[in-house]
Formats: sequence, structure tokens, C-alpha cells
Amino acid sequence: MLPQKIIIKGRFDFGTDKSFEKAIALFRHRLENFYKNDTLIEESMFDEEGAAFHIPKLITQATNKTWNNTISAFEFLSQFAVSGMINAFIAEGGKAICEYTIEPKNDKAAVQAYLAGKAIVQEKNGHHEEAMKELDQAITSYNKHAMAYEKRGYVKFLLKQYDEALIDLNKSIALDDQNPDPFLGKALILSMRDQTTEAVELLDSALKLCFPVQSIYWKMRRIKGHMHMKLKDYGPASQEFKFFLNKKFENTDPNYSWIKIVMWDYANALIAIENFEEALKWLNLIEDTPETGRIVPLVSFYTCRAELRKRIGIKNWEEDLLKAKVHKKDSKNEKEPPYKPVEGTSSVS
Repeated sequence: MLPQKIIIKGRFDFGTDKSFEKAIALFRHRLENFYKNDTLIEESMFDEEGAAFHIPKLITQATNKTWNNTISAFEFLSQFAVSGMINAFIAEGGKAICEYTIEPKNDKAAVQAYLAGKAIVQEKNGHHEEAMKELDQAITSYNKHAMAYEKRGYVKFLLKQYDEALIDLNKSIALDDQNPDPFLGKALILSMRDQTTEAVELLDSALKLCFPVQSIYWKMRRIKGHMHMKLKDYGPASQEFKFFLNKKFENTDPNYSWIKIVMWDYANALIAIENFEEALKWLNLIEDTPETGRIVPLVSFYTCRAELRKRIGIKNWEEDLLKAKVHKKDSKNEKEPPYKPVEGTSSVS
């Protein structure tokens, strides 16, 4: 079989020198006798001083056998780790055709508490206090648990405890500055505090920590575009939105639900830089695109397109004004935002 493009990034922390030494000794034996030295793992990836296994970024070619051996080796090492995560992808044509996320799932107290807290957060059921309790326990059991700090910071963000959230996110970054998640959370809080320029700079840094095959990469692109809109930097905003819209998302990707909103924001950015013909093209595409999740406000949409058509000289612009009036009359959503031609209506969450 021909070699495939492989992308790997992540780390495992073993917590103590004893756990690290045991993991590396058993791995070396397994590497020679089970994998026949056929993995992508190198000695330089083991950090003896930090008792960690670390792959900042690996992009290479490998056969299917080498890939399978490497994934098996990651799963083996994870048995001894107390925290961390490794993401591994087989990429083809800019898409991940195979993806593994490997994290510790052993009986260590910190591992069990973190997994329990993470599961509660992912359920999105609002049980924040339960999640916090488990994440507190994970950090108590292992006070260098970067991922537990990030998750606890996220829960505090949901609870609008922004000062406390920033403390946890900064701790997470200090412990693992290669994980993009806490950078994203910190950028959102900075933007909410009108430190949007700093937030954009932070996202620029975070984008270098992930890959276009990852969902978070495109989430950050979208959010960065919205932040540029907030700063009235419409040129850079339009570039971010265009980049996002050139990507084909599967309907299982969280970014899929944002497609129409980004089309709306892109059209508004184009209006702001007076690229009216292109803006109209995207407004028309919005109407022709099936719903993907998040809804473009119809009163604002038809009002915007009416004014744009009138400006360009298209005769049927009044039809859009009539549609806007009908939707305004029939709408049950009394909080639909007023028409703002270049600010958009989307959230950065």
C-alpha cells in the first residue's frame, strides 16, 4: 500500500518519574518485540525532565501498517498517563479520512474525575456544578492537569465567571501552550471586554497550533472574522469568511450549522468594502441555500438586499421590502435585531 499523509499532535503527562520510567521501559520492549520498530514514535518525543510524551506537530507519510502500529502505541502509552490528548489524522485532499483522539482512560483518580467532568460538559445539560465538582477533583488529584483547567475555565465561562475563567485558562496555557482550546476561550473573554485587537492576535497564534483538518481550526477562523467585523476591519473579515465558505463541511461538523450566518456576515463585509455585486451574489445564495442550523434574520436580510438592489439599480428591489414587511408582521420573534448593513447579527460562541 502506498504511503498516506499523516498528521499527529499532542502530549501525555505521566505525573511522576516512576510512572514515566515504567511507561518508557515497557514501551521500548513493546516497540522492539511487538511493533518491530515500525512506528512514527521517536526517542526525542519523550521528555524525561517533564515526565511527558510530546509531539508538537508531525506531518509525514506512512504506510497503513506504520499508522496502525503508531495508534496502538499511543493507546498503550495512554494507560500510564495522568492527563493529555493526542490527535492523529490520515489526510487526503484537505480532509481527514481517518481520525483518532487518544486520551488516558485508566483508573487513576485524576483521569476518572476529568473524564466524568468532561462528559457532563459535553452533555450540555446545564449541570455546571456537577461538572465543576469533578474537574476540581481532577485538579486536586493532579495539579498540573492542563486539560482539566481548560474545561473548568470553560464551565466558568458558561457561568459568566469571567475573571475566574481567565485564571484557569491562563493556567492551562502555562502548563500546555500547544493546545488551542484555552487560547480560544481566552480570546472570547478578551473580545467581550473590548480587548478585541488582543483577542485577534491570540487567535492568530492559536491557529498555528491546529490543522485545517480539525473543526476547531474553522471555528477560530469564523470567530476571528466576527472579531474583525467588531473592529470594523471589513477587509480582513471578508477574507476569513471567504476562507471559511470555501471549506466543505460535513453535516456532522459543528461548523456546518454556521454556514448561512457566515454567508450573511460575508455579504455585509463585502457591502462595507463596496464590493456590491459580489455581496448581492452571496445574499442570493443565502436564499437558495437550505437551512443548516442557525437562522439568518429574514427582516434584516430582505431589508438589506432591497437597499443593495436599489443601489445597484435592480428593478425588483421593492419586492424585497414587501417580503421584509410580511416577515416583520408575521414574526413571533420580537427581538429580531434591526438591520445593520455591515455589523451582521451573528454571535461568536
